[in-house]
Amino acid sequence: MLRDHLATTVLAAGLLAMAGTAAAQELEEIVVTAQKREVGLQTAPVAITAYSGATLEENKIYDVMDLANSVPAFSLTMNTPLDLELNIRGVTNTRLDSPTADPSVGLFLDEVYIGRTGGLNTDFFDLERIEVIRGPQGVLLGKNVVGGALSVITAAPQFDRSGRVLVSAGNYNSLQTSGYVTGGLTDRWAGRLSFQTRDRDGYAHDVLHDRPLENLTSRQVRGQLLYDNDDDLRARFSLDYNNDWTNGLNAVAVAGGPIGFRPWSTLRDFLGMTDIRQSTPEDNLYAGERWEQTNNMSREGFGFMANVEKDFDGFSLTSITGYRDATSKQLYDQTGGGPDVFDTVADFGDYLAYVANRFPDPTDPRSLGAVLLFSSPVNEQADIEQFSQEFRLTSTTEGRWDWIAGIYFKHDEIFKFDRFFGENITGALPVLSGESHWLNDGKMDSIAAFGQVGFDITDTLKLSVGLRWTKDEKEGFVQGIAVATGDRFNPGDTVPLTPLVTPFATDYGDDWSKVTPQAILEWQATDTLFLYASIAEGFKGGGYEDTPANVAAATISFDPEEVTNYEVGFKSDFAEGRARLNASFFFMDYTDLQVQQTNEDCLCNLTDNASDAEIKGVEAEFQYSPTDGLLLYASGSFVDTEYIEFIESSGVDSSGNQLQRTPELQYNVGFDYTPIGAAGWASNVTFRLNYSYQDELYWQPANLNEEDAYGLLDGRITYAPADANWNFGIWGKNLTDEEYRTNIIPFFGEEVGQYGAPRTYGVDFAYNFE
Repeated sequence: MLRDHLATTVLAAGLLAMAGTAAAQELEEIVVTAQKREVGLQTAPVAITAYSGATLEENKIYDVMDLANSVPAFSLTMNTPLDLELNIRGVTNTRLDSPTADPSVGLFLDEVYIGRTGGLNTDFFDLERIEVIRGPQGVLLGKNVVGGALSVITAAPQFDRSGRVLVSAGNYNSLQTSGYVTGGLTDRWAGRLSFQTRDRDGYAHDVLHDRPLENLTSRQVRGQLLYDNDDDLRARFSLDYNNDWTNGLNAVAVAGGPIGFRPWSTLRDFLGMTDIRQSTPEDNLYAGERWEQTNNMSREGFGFMANVEKDFDGFSLTSITGYRDATSKQLYDQTGGGPDVFDTVADFGDYLAYVANRFPDPTDPRSLGAVLLFSSPVNEQADIEQFSQEFRLTSTTEGRWDWIAGIYFKHDEIFKFDRFFGENITGALPVLSGESHWLNDGKMDSIAAFGQVGFDITDTLKLSVGLRWTKDEKEGFVQGIAVATGDRFNPGDTVPLTPLVTPFATDYGDDWSKVTPQAILEWQATDTLFLYASIAEGFKGGGYEDTPANVAAATISFDPEEVTNYEVGFKSDFAEGRARLNASFFFMDYTDLQVQQTNEDCLCNLTDNASDAEIKGVEAEFQYSPTDGLLLYASGSFVDTEYIEFIESSGVDSSGNQLQRTPELQYNVGFDYTPIGAAGWASNVTFRLNYSYQDELYWQPANLNEEDAYGLLDGRITYAPADANWNFGIWGKNLTDEEYRTNIIPFFGEEVGQYGAPRTYGVDFAYNFE
């Protein structure tokens, strides 16, 4: 039904395009650099979606969660703000946050690879554009990635003086300010200073302690210098700082999947809690701490980038240096409720009686839900340093041949401190009574050499071939420490907290290397029709568990991840430049896909290598301007995924199942409309409406826990007088107040998860000056 609806939508848009009028405007083309040369989006031989900085600002796209709702075959799940899981075409890095783990989908900021998706990821502000590049990028992009990449390009300094200030206010007492100032400092030097602040109250409420959850305080600033001698040398230097804080996440337990003990959803029923924006997270007292700690998350960091380009006779030399340093901390209650709810043992007795009355059959596992009620808060801290250097040579002569060659080096040092404790009133789970710590000091080095050669077979047909040699080396030292046994309810317990059975300390390390080739055939069939076909391989090194249970688990690595992608696509403009249709068709053959999930047998996280996986699909993007002032657009993807011969470490056979966290169908439709020619002020008003839809998905490889399909509706009305230097807007996001989850962890027959943002709305005012 939904696929038929999408097909009808695209067909109707195509018929509308063919019936267009000559009075309409031509579509704008964004220049992209995904292939390390500036080319128009319509002649880039790769599946790529690009958004200008102005579009991002208008649509209130501040982070990757906002972006994921607008791009074909791109989705995102999030356990916490520090645990982002980017997914392009079914390739995702589910909770792989150990010091030696790499994301499957890369994030680049001004061509500098950002290795820690959560700890180093910051808000979008003052951008030139964002490029979402789909499919493996195994040669040119900067760091070998298997699933695709987000390339964030910040706005550069300009010699002409200008500036902008924006203030936005909305519900939940939200207040955002942002702006920039840029201009020439001398004949050859220009500068740019940008900033953004965001504050809001929480979307949810901690009923137990009567305090908000999911609030936000965010500060971002960036300073840049640009040098240009108008001849052969250009250099750009950037220094940025970010500081984010929130008072914790709202975890909600919902009964789902195979019937299990279900202690937390039953607790919510007992308390009469039906509002998804409410939970009862515990305050936590760790060993050695004097005061109980509330849920919280903070992230602070800075980064430096230097991009120097020197022209020589026939080629240019580019040097890109990146350094980032960040500290992140988070404390959260995984289950959203536990023993703290009960003031006395007598109160807990009422809960026991409630459960016994509701589930009288002793063979029903839910009859033990109260007995097995436990809490297991998580405290994580990470100190991250990353340095990278790339040198690249690019041909500049005109002719039938062109080439790019370079070398790349990246070094990461990541110290991670994890501490868990468990409490169980009845003592029925002694393995969940106590406290354990992990100290994990990891180091990663990645070196690469790459090259690509292009040859114009004819004036319209071109072949490019390239390859990249990558070597990833990962090593470290990890300690597992049983800090305390027993808890406040059962101080006599002597069994250490699972999954840490016995204390240990050990070194670990290994290295992996791979050559990844790529071939692209592109054909400019007509002035307005561009076609391409490509074969590309991607590679991601292996790694080690985040919180291993013993020496064996600490020293046995999971294998590298490899993929081969076969793709054909076309990009077309028609109806006299007023309509555009781009599409790509792909087949991805995966080997050793890395999958991490929570295993309830050992109450720990385990990483498996799915033997093989296959992914195939189609993506399409359409734009049409039938008249001046009206732009219609639609995009969508259908992705068919399958695990091949995947026996999980738990023994579950997930062969033939759909890949986790991957919707088959996604689409996005909307319009921009300005009534040009209308009388008076009406001709200066722009209406924008956008609807994004995501099909149902499975949260785990076993395909036992499902998220329903949902759609999000966003809108904006802007008033911008033609001759004025200001504009005013009214905006709303998730206007239908759709309830949808951004993450779940299936456990004991529960789905413990977090929900996306509710309906938000507000107004903003922007002022431009010169």
